[in-house]
Amino acid sequence: MIEHAPWIGMNYQIGISGQRICIVGHSHHHSGPDREDFTIDIVYDFISGELKRNSFFPQIKGYFEILDDATFWNRVMFFNFLPDCIGSKNERYGAGTTEQLARGKERFLRIIRETKPNLEKVFVFTTKGWRNFPRTIEEVSGKGKIPLSSEFPEFSWGTYAVGDHIVMAFGLRHPQGARGEVMKSAVRQILDKPLKDI
Repeated sequence: MIEHAPWIGMNYQIGISGQRICIVGHSHHHSGPDREDFTIDIVYDFISGELKRNSFFPQIKGYFEILDDATFWNRVMFFNFLPDCIGSKNERYGAGTTEQLARGKERFLRIIRETKPNLEKVFVFTTKGWRNFPRTIEEVSGKGKIPLSSEFPEFSWGTYAVGDHIVMAFGLRHPQGARGEVMKSAVRQILDKPLKDI
């Protein structure tokens, strides 16, 4: 069974604003054969300029206000919630199969456990994916998903325990149709948010 390996930039340990972060999208679509290196190849093709028709990667980079594609994507980890391609271009807006969603939850938790050095913040740029994410500590305790702030009530966050380490995850909207200034402001607020203690 195919599972896309995450992209881990060569300067991931340096991070963004001194923080090791992960960017999560929803899914890849493709009509050809799927392969484990699909995500790695897509990000590499974008950085090298071979992938010209893509709006997701430049918009995400723009929210962090870093001008150079290679600088940004080499300082983050990236993967999609769905572990393999959702299907062809005609299926790109789908939610994924029940099996893909279950594998996506397990895979997310496995990736954040295995990430070295410890991951600190996860930016989930997909409302559809965020709805299907594993339950956070706050949700399990009955608090539900916590709004990011009164300024951004539509965005929420929660935490995951990874051994004695806490990872903060933030549910944001997909760049398609999102207002750039709102997204930039939300990203700044998240980067400024202190890491939550256990």
